[in-house]
Amino acid sequence: MTIGEMPSIPAHVPSALVWNVDPWEEIARAGEDAYARAARLHAELPPVVWVPRMGVLPGCWMPRRASDLRLILQDPATFSSVGLTPFARMLGEKWSLIPLEIDPPDHRKYRALLNPLFSPPRVEALDSDVRKMATELIEAFASRGHCDFNTEFANRFPALIFLRLMGWPTEAAPLFVSWTQTLIKSQDIAVIVGAAREIAAYLRDRIAERRADPGEDFTSYVLAADIDGRKLTEDEVFGICFLVFIGGLDTVGSSLGFHYLHLARHPEHQAQLRSRPELVPNAVDELLRAYSVVNGRRTVTRDVEIGGAPMRAGDFVMVSSELANLDPEAFENPTRVDFERKGAHKHMAFSYGVHHCVGMHLARRELRIALETWLQLVPQFHVSSHKSPTVRISGVFGIDDLHLQWDVPASA
Repeated sequence: MTIGEMPSIPAHVPSALVWNVDPWEEIARAGEDAYARAARLHAELPPVVWVPRMGVLPGCWMPRRASDLRLILQDPATFSSVGLTPFARMLGEKWSLIPLEIDPPDHRKYRALLNPLFSPPRVEALDSDVRKMATELIEAFASRGHCDFNTEFANRFPALIFLRLMGWPTEAAPLFVSWTQTLIKSQDIAVIVGAAREIAAYLRDRIAERRADPGEDFTSYVLAADIDGRKLTEDEVFGICFLVFIGGLDTVGSSLGFHYLHLARHPEHQAQLRSRPELVPNAVDELLRAYSVVNGRRTVTRDVEIGGAPMRAGDFVMVSSELANLDPEAFENPTRVDFERKGAHKHMAFSYGVHHCVGMHLARRELRIALETWLQLVPQFHVSSHKSPTVRISGVFGIDDLHLQWDVPASA
Protein backbone atom coordinates (compact mmCIF):
# COMPACT_ATOMS: atom_id res chain seq x y z
CA MET A 1 0.00 0.00 0.00
CA THR A 2 1.41 3.40 -0.96
CA ILE A 3 1.08 6.58 1.07
CA GLY A 4 -2.40 8.02 0.69
CA GLU A 5 -3.86 4.75 -0.62
CA MET A 6 -6.77 3.34 1.36
CA PRO A 7 -6.27 -0.10 2.98
CA SER A 8 -8.04 -3.14 1.60
CA ILE A 9 -11.62 -3.80 2.65
CA PRO A 10 -12.43 -6.99 4.62
CA ALA A 11 -14.40 -9.55 2.60
CA HIS A 12 -17.43 -9.44 4.90
CA VAL A 13 -17.96 -5.69 4.40
CA PRO A 14 -20.57 -4.99 1.67
CA SER A 15 -19.28 -2.54 -0.95
CA ALA A 16 -22.44 -0.45 -0.49
CA LEU A 17 -21.40 0.27 3.10
CA VAL A 18 -17.84 1.38 2.32
CA TRP A 19 -17.23 5.10 2.65
CA ASN A 20 -13.84 5.39 0.99
CA VAL A 21 -12.92 8.51 2.92
CA ASP A 22 -10.96 9.30 6.07
CA PRO A 23 -13.75 10.96 8.10
CA TRP A 24 -11.34 13.01 10.20
CA GLU A 25 -9.68 14.46 7.10
CA GLU A 26 -13.09 15.21 5.62
CA ILE A 27 -14.31 16.97 8.76
CA ALA A 28 -11.02 18.82 9.29
CA ARG A 29 -11.25 20.40 5.84
CA ALA A 30 -14.32 22.31 7.01
CA GLY A 31 -12.28 24.26 9.58
CA GLU A 32 -14.53 26.12 12.00
CA ASP A 33 -17.52 24.51 10.26
CA ALA A 34 -16.29 21.06 11.28
CA TYR A 35 -19.36 20.25 13.36
CA ALA A 36 -21.73 21.40 10.63
CA ARG A 37 -19.86 19.09 8.25
CA ALA A 38 -20.15 16.22 10.72
CA ALA A 39 -23.87 16.89 11.11
CA ARG A 40 -24.43 16.60 7.36
CA LEU A 41 -23.15 13.03 7.45
CA HIS A 42 -26.51 12.04 8.92
CA ALA A 43 -28.17 12.95 5.62
CA GLU A 44 -25.41 11.57 3.41
CA LEU A 45 -24.55 8.14 4.83
CA PRO A 46 -26.25 4.84 5.73
CA PRO A 47 -26.74 4.23 9.47
CA VAL A 48 -23.37 2.43 9.64
CA VAL A 49 -20.46 2.64 7.19
CA TRP A 50 -17.02 1.05 6.98
CA VAL A 51 -14.19 3.56 6.76
CA PRO A 52 -10.84 2.10 5.62
CA ARG A 53 -8.87 4.54 7.76
CA MET A 54 -9.50 7.11 10.49
CA GLY A 55 -6.41 9.22 11.05
CA VAL A 56 -3.62 6.81 12.01
CA LEU A 57 -6.14 4.18 13.12
CA PRO A 58 -6.99 1.12 10.99
CA GLY A 59 -10.31 0.54 9.27
CA CYS A 60 -13.45 0.36 11.37
CA TRP A 61 -17.21 0.55 11.40
CA MET A 62 -18.60 4.04 11.97
CA PRO A 63 -22.20 4.16 13.25
CA ARG A 64 -23.77 7.60 13.05
CA ARG A 65 -27.12 7.20 14.86
CA ALA A 66 -27.36 7.89 18.57
CA SER A 67 -29.69 4.91 19.02
CA ASP A 68 -27.15 2.48 17.53
CA LEU A 69 -24.31 3.99 19.53
CA ARG A 70 -26.32 3.55 22.72
CA LEU A 71 -26.92 -0.11 21.87
CA ILE A 72 -23.17 -0.57 21.41
CA LEU A 73 -22.25 1.20 24.64
CA GLN A 74 -24.84 -0.79 26.60
CA ASP A 75 -23.39 -4.11 25.44
CA PRO A 76 -19.78 -4.38 26.66
CA ALA A 77 -19.90 -8.17 26.29
CA THR A 78 -20.19 -7.73 22.51
CA PHE A 79 -18.28 -4.46 22.19
CA SER A 80 -15.20 -4.66 24.39
CA SER A 81 -13.09 -1.77 25.72
CA VAL A 82 -10.09 -3.90 26.66
CA GLY A 83 -6.69 -2.87 25.30
CA LEU A 84 -7.82 -0.04 23.05
CA THR A 85 -5.41 2.70 24.11
CA PRO A 86 -1.72 2.62 23.13
CA PHE A 87 0.01 4.00 26.20
CA ALA A 88 1.02 0.80 27.99
CA ARG A 89 2.19 -0.77 24.72
CA MET A 90 4.26 2.33 23.99
CA LEU A 91 6.16 1.73 27.21
CA GLY A 92 6.44 -2.03 26.77
CA GLU A 93 4.15 -2.55 29.78
CA LYS A 94 0.84 -4.33 30.41
CA TRP A 95 -1.27 -2.15 32.70
CA SER A 96 -4.75 -0.92 31.76
CA LEU A 97 -6.44 2.45 32.04
CA ILE A 98 -8.85 1.69 34.89
CA PRO A 99 -11.83 1.50 34.65
CA LEU A 100 -11.92 2.62 30.99
CA GLU A 101 -10.25 -0.53 29.62
CA ILE A 102 -11.97 -2.97 31.99
CA ASP A 103 -15.14 -4.79 30.95
CA PRO A 104 -17.82 -6.10 33.36
CA PRO A 105 -17.99 -7.82 35.73
CA ASP A 106 -14.61 -6.54 36.98
CA HIS A 107 -15.44 -3.02 35.80
CA ARG A 108 -18.15 -2.70 38.46
CA LYS A 109 -15.63 -3.26 41.27
CA TYR A 110 -13.35 -0.47 40.15
CA ARG A 111 -16.23 1.85 39.37
CA ALA A 112 -17.70 1.32 42.85
CA LEU A 113 -14.31 2.19 44.32
CA LEU A 114 -14.02 5.45 42.33
CA ASN A 115 -17.62 6.70 42.36
CA PRO A 116 -17.41 8.23 45.87
CA LEU A 117 -14.40 10.33 44.82
CA PHE A 118 -16.39 11.98 42.03
CA SER A 119 -19.81 12.15 43.68
CA PRO A 120 -21.69 15.49 43.53
CA PRO A 121 -21.03 16.25 47.25
CA ARG A 122 -17.32 15.47 46.88
CA VAL A 123 -17.06 17.62 43.77
CA GLU A 124 -19.02 20.44 45.44
CA ALA A 125 -16.41 20.47 48.21
CA LEU A 126 -13.85 21.54 45.58
CA ASP A 127 -15.99 24.50 44.51
CA SER A 128 -14.08 27.26 46.29
CA ASP A 129 -10.70 25.95 45.12
CA VAL A 130 -11.87 25.64 41.52
CA ARG A 131 -13.37 29.14 41.56
CA LYS A 132 -10.18 30.56 43.08
CA MET A 133 -8.06 28.95 40.36
CA ALA A 134 -10.31 30.29 37.60
CA THR A 135 -10.30 33.77 39.10
CA GLU A 136 -6.52 33.94 39.48
CA LEU A 137 -5.92 32.78 35.92
CA ILE A 138 -8.41 35.23 34.39
CA GLU A 139 -7.31 38.19 36.51
CA ALA A 140 -3.78 37.73 35.21
CA PHE A 141 -4.87 38.86 31.72
CA ALA A 142 -8.32 40.48 32.06
CA SER A 143 -6.97 44.04 32.28
CA ARG A 144 -4.75 43.47 29.25
CA GLY A 145 -7.66 43.15 26.82
CA HIS A 146 -6.51 39.98 25.10
CA CYS A 147 -5.20 36.47 25.78
CA ASP A 148 -3.88 33.34 24.18
CA PHE A 149 -6.84 31.32 25.39
CA ASN A 150 -5.26 27.86 25.20
CA THR A 151 -1.93 28.79 26.76
CA GLU A 152 -3.22 31.14 29.43
CA PHE A 153 -6.45 29.43 30.43
CA ALA A 154 -7.84 26.31 28.72
CA ASN A 155 -4.71 24.20 29.21
CA ARG A 156 -3.70 25.46 32.64
CA PHE A 157 -7.12 25.45 34.37
CA PRO A 158 -7.79 21.67 34.22
CA ALA A 159 -4.13 20.94 34.99
CA LEU A 160 -4.33 22.90 38.23
CA ILE A 161 -7.56 21.16 39.22
CA PHE A 162 -6.08 17.73 38.42
CA LEU A 163 -3.04 18.41 40.60
CA ARG A 164 -5.23 19.71 43.43
CA LEU A 165 -7.43 16.61 43.22
CA MET A 166 -4.46 14.26 43.23
CA GLY A 167 -2.77 16.02 46.14
CA TRP A 168 0.31 16.89 44.08
CA PRO A 169 2.15 20.25 43.83
CA THR A 170 0.39 22.73 41.55
CA GLU A 171 3.78 24.08 40.51
CA ALA A 172 3.91 21.08 38.17
CA ALA A 173 1.04 22.46 36.04
CA PRO A 174 3.26 23.77 33.19
CA LEU A 175 4.94 20.38 32.95
CA PHE A 176 1.58 18.58 32.75
CA VAL A 177 0.34 21.02 30.11
CA SER A 178 3.46 20.39 28.03
CA TRP A 179 3.07 16.62 28.30
CA THR A 180 -0.62 16.73 27.40
CA GLN A 181 -0.02 18.90 24.35
CA THR A 182 2.73 16.55 23.17
CA LEU A 183 0.47 13.51 23.47
CA ILE A 184 -2.39 15.07 21.48
CA LYS A 185 -0.49 17.14 18.90
CA SER A 186 2.78 15.45 18.04
CA GLN A 187 2.97 13.27 14.92
CA ASP A 188 6.38 11.91 15.94
CA ILE A 189 5.94 8.56 17.69
CA ALA A 190 9.36 8.84 19.36
CA VAL A 191 8.39 12.20 20.87
CA ILE A 192 5.03 10.81 22.05
CA VAL A 193 6.70 7.77 23.64
CA GLY A 194 9.20 10.06 25.35
CA ALA A 195 6.41 12.17 26.84
CA ALA A 196 4.48 9.06 27.93
CA ARG A 197 7.62 7.74 29.64
CA GLU A 198 8.16 11.05 31.49
CA ILE A 199 4.52 11.12 32.58
CA ALA A 200 4.73 7.54 33.84
CA ALA A 201 7.88 8.28 35.83
CA TYR A 202 6.34 11.37 37.40
CA LEU A 203 3.11 9.58 38.33
CA ARG A 204 5.00 6.68 39.88
CA ASP A 205 7.18 9.05 41.94
CA ARG A 206 4.09 10.84 43.29
CA ILE A 207 2.36 7.53 44.05
CA ALA A 208 5.44 6.37 45.96
CA GLU A 209 5.46 9.61 47.97
CA ARG A 210 1.82 9.17 48.97
CA ARG A 211 2.40 5.52 49.83
CA ALA A 212 5.09 6.68 52.28
CA ASP A 213 3.17 9.73 53.52
CA PRO A 214 -0.63 9.36 53.03
CA GLY A 215 -2.94 12.37 53.05
CA GLU A 216 -6.60 13.18 52.35
CA ASP A 217 -6.24 13.25 48.58
CA PHE A 218 -7.23 11.05 45.64
CA THR A 219 -3.92 9.19 45.44
CA SER A 220 -3.95 8.28 49.12
CA TYR A 221 -7.56 7.06 48.87
CA VAL A 222 -6.73 4.75 45.97
CA LEU A 223 -3.66 3.38 47.75
CA ALA A 224 -5.71 2.61 50.87
CA ALA A 225 -8.67 1.07 49.02
CA ASP A 226 -9.59 -2.61 49.03
CA ILE A 227 -10.99 -4.59 46.14
CA ASP A 228 -11.96 -8.26 46.49
CA GLY A 229 -10.46 -8.13 49.98
CA ARG A 230 -7.02 -6.99 48.84
CA LYS A 231 -5.12 -3.78 48.18
CA LEU A 232 -4.72 -2.60 44.61
CA THR A 233 -1.58 -3.65 42.78
CA GLU A 234 1.00 -1.11 41.61
CA ASP A 235 -0.29 -1.46 38.04
CA GLU A 236 -3.90 -0.92 39.15
CA VAL A 237 -3.07 2.25 41.10
CA PHE A 238 -0.98 3.53 38.22
CA GLY A 239 -3.66 2.74 35.62
CA ILE A 240 -6.25 4.70 37.59
CA CYS A 241 -3.95 7.71 38.00
CA PHE A 242 -2.94 7.71 34.31
CA LEU A 243 -6.59 7.63 33.25
CA VAL A 244 -7.49 10.57 35.50
CA PHE A 245 -4.53 12.44 34.01
CA ILE A 246 -5.67 11.83 30.42
CA GLY A 247 -9.37 12.37 31.06
CA GLY A 248 -9.00 15.36 33.35
CA LEU A 249 -6.68 17.44 31.21
CA ASP A 250 -7.24 16.70 27.55
CA THR A 251 -11.03 16.59 27.27
CA VAL A 252 -11.83 19.57 29.51
CA GLY A 253 -9.22 21.76 27.84
CA SER A 254 -10.46 20.81 24.37
CA SER A 255 -14.09 21.46 25.34
CA LEU A 256 -13.20 24.89 26.71
CA GLY A 257 -11.68 25.84 23.37
CA PHE A 258 -14.81 25.04 21.37
CA HIS A 259 -17.15 26.60 23.93
CA TYR A 260 -15.32 29.92 24.01
CA LEU A 261 -14.83 29.99 20.25
CA HIS A 262 -18.60 29.64 19.93
CA LEU A 263 -19.25 32.44 22.41
CA ALA A 264 -16.66 34.66 20.74
CA ARG A 265 -18.40 34.15 17.38
CA HIS A 266 -21.89 34.65 18.88
CA PRO A 267 -22.08 37.83 20.97
CA GLU A 268 -25.83 37.34 21.33
CA HIS A 269 -25.16 34.17 23.35
CA GLN A 270 -22.68 36.02 25.54
CA ALA A 271 -25.31 38.68 26.17
CA GLN A 272 -27.93 36.06 26.97
CA LEU A 273 -25.76 34.43 29.64
CA ARG A 274 -24.69 37.77 31.12
CA SER A 275 -28.31 38.84 31.50
CA ARG A 276 -29.54 35.41 32.60
CA PRO A 277 -26.72 33.67 34.52
CA GLU A 278 -29.15 31.00 35.72
CA LEU A 279 -28.89 29.54 32.19
CA VAL A 280 -25.18 28.75 32.57
CA PRO A 281 -25.60 25.11 33.77
CA ASN A 282 -27.88 24.25 30.83
CA ALA A 283 -25.64 26.25 28.48
CA VAL A 284 -22.69 24.09 29.51
CA ASP A 285 -24.62 20.93 28.66
CA GLU A 286 -25.81 22.41 25.36
CA LEU A 287 -22.25 23.36 24.41
CA LEU A 288 -21.06 19.87 25.38
CA ARG A 289 -23.75 18.46 23.10
CA ALA A 290 -23.09 20.76 20.16
CA TYR A 291 -19.30 20.51 20.42
CA SER A 292 -18.57 17.01 21.71
CA VAL A 293 -14.90 16.12 21.41
CA VAL A 294 -14.38 12.44 22.29
CA ASN A 295 -14.10 9.52 19.88
CA GLY A 296 -13.67 6.08 21.42
CA ARG A 297 -13.37 2.60 19.95
CA ARG A 298 -14.65 -0.84 20.77
CA THR A 299 -13.61 -4.31 19.61
CA VAL A 300 -16.38 -6.64 18.39
CA THR A 301 -16.22 -9.94 20.29
CA ARG A 302 -18.86 -11.93 18.35
CA ASP A 303 -20.59 -11.69 14.99
CA VAL A 304 -23.46 -9.24 15.24
CA GLU A 305 -25.50 -6.89 13.07
CA ILE A 306 -25.99 -3.23 13.99
CA GLY A 307 -27.81 -0.78 11.74
CA GLY A 308 -27.66 -3.23 8.85
CA ALA A 309 -23.88 -3.68 9.14
CA PRO A 310 -22.54 -7.28 9.40
CA MET A 311 -19.91 -6.83 12.11
CA ARG A 312 -17.54 -9.72 12.72
CA ALA A 313 -15.49 -10.68 15.78
CA GLY A 314 -12.26 -8.69 15.73
CA ASP A 315 -13.69 -5.68 13.89
CA PHE A 316 -13.25 -2.23 15.40
CA VAL A 317 -16.18 0.14 15.91
CA MET A 318 -15.76 3.90 16.25
CA VAL A 319 -17.92 5.51 18.94
CA SER A 320 -18.27 9.17 17.99
CA SER A 321 -19.84 11.46 20.57
CA GLU A 322 -20.04 14.15 17.87
CA LEU A 323 -22.19 12.07 15.54
CA ALA A 324 -24.40 10.89 18.42
CA ASN A 325 -25.08 14.42 19.63
CA LEU A 326 -25.65 15.86 16.15
CA ASP A 327 -28.20 13.18 15.22
CA PRO A 328 -31.50 14.85 14.19
CA GLU A 329 -33.35 11.75 15.39
CA ALA A 330 -32.02 12.41 18.90
CA PHE A 331 -32.03 16.24 19.00
CA GLU A 332 -34.29 18.57 17.05
CA ASN A 333 -32.32 20.99 14.86
CA PRO A 334 -29.04 19.67 16.31
CA THR A 335 -26.72 22.26 14.74
CA ARG A 336 -28.58 25.08 16.48
CA VAL A 337 -27.12 26.02 19.86
CA ASP A 338 -30.04 26.74 22.20
CA PHE A 339 -29.21 27.49 25.83
CA GLU A 340 -32.86 26.83 26.73
CA ARG A 341 -33.00 23.47 24.97
CA LYS A 342 -35.06 20.92 26.87
CA GLY A 343 -33.13 17.74 27.53
CA ALA A 344 -29.71 19.16 26.64
CA HIS A 345 -28.26 17.08 29.49
CA LYS A 346 -29.20 13.88 27.65
CA HIS A 347 -26.18 14.24 25.37
CA MET A 348 -23.52 11.55 25.06
CA ALA A 349 -20.49 13.78 25.52
CA PHE A 350 -19.67 11.74 28.65
CA SER A 351 -20.34 8.45 26.83
CA TYR A 352 -23.18 6.13 27.88
CA GLY A 353 -23.78 2.84 29.64
CA VAL A 354 -21.29 1.21 32.01
CA HIS A 355 -18.45 3.48 30.88
CA HIS A 356 -20.38 6.69 31.46
CA CYS A 357 -17.61 9.10 32.50
CA VAL A 358 -16.87 8.77 36.21
CA GLY A 359 -15.61 12.38 36.27
CA MET A 360 -18.62 13.99 34.59
CA HIS A 361 -19.76 15.87 37.72
CA LEU A 362 -16.30 17.39 38.12
CA ALA A 363 -16.06 18.26 34.43
CA ARG A 364 -19.45 19.97 34.45
CA ARG A 365 -18.50 21.98 37.54
CA GLU A 366 -15.16 23.02 36.04
CA LEU A 367 -16.85 24.20 32.86
CA ARG A 368 -19.65 25.98 34.74
CA ILE A 369 -17.33 27.79 37.15
CA ALA A 370 -14.99 28.75 34.32
CA LEU A 371 -17.87 30.27 32.36
CA GLU A 372 -19.41 32.06 35.33
CA THR A 373 -16.06 33.53 36.37
CA TRP A 374 -15.09 34.51 32.83
CA LEU A 375 -18.36 36.36 32.24
CA GLN A 376 -17.94 38.21 35.54
CA LEU A 377 -14.37 39.33 34.87
CA VAL A 378 -14.16 39.74 31.09
CA PRO A 379 -16.42 42.03 29.05
CA GLN A 380 -17.78 41.05 25.64
CA PHE A 381 -15.00 39.24 23.79
CA HIS A 382 -14.32 38.21 20.23
CA VAL A 383 -11.72 36.31 18.23
CA SER A 384 -8.59 38.35 17.62
CA SER A 385 -8.26 39.74 14.10
CA HIS A 386 -4.53 39.02 14.22
CA LYS A 387 -4.82 35.24 14.64
CA SER A 388 -7.04 32.57 13.12
CA PRO A 389 -7.96 29.52 15.22
CA THR A 390 -7.50 26.08 13.73
CA VAL A 391 -9.61 23.01 14.38
CA ARG A 392 -7.75 19.78 15.21
CA ILE A 393 -9.63 16.58 14.34
CA SER A 394 -8.43 13.34 15.93
CA GLY A 395 -9.39 11.04 18.79
CA VAL A 396 -10.14 14.15 20.83
CA PHE A 397 -11.20 17.17 18.74
CA GLY A 398 -9.54 20.44 19.71
CA ILE A 399 -8.88 24.09 18.90
CA ASP A 400 -5.40 25.54 18.42
CA ASP A 401 -4.33 29.19 18.23
CA LEU A 402 -7.45 30.62 19.82
CA HIS A 403 -6.68 34.24 20.67
CA LEU A 404 -9.44 36.36 22.23
CA GLN A 405 -9.80 40.14 22.53
CA TRP A 406 -12.06 42.56 24.43
CA ASP A 407 -12.25 46.27 25.18
CA VAL A 408 -10.84 47.18 28.58
CA PRO A 409 -12.99 49.69 30.50
CA ALA A 410 -11.26 53.03 31.09
CA SER A 411 -11.32 52.50 34.84
CA ALA A 412 -9.54 49.12 34.61
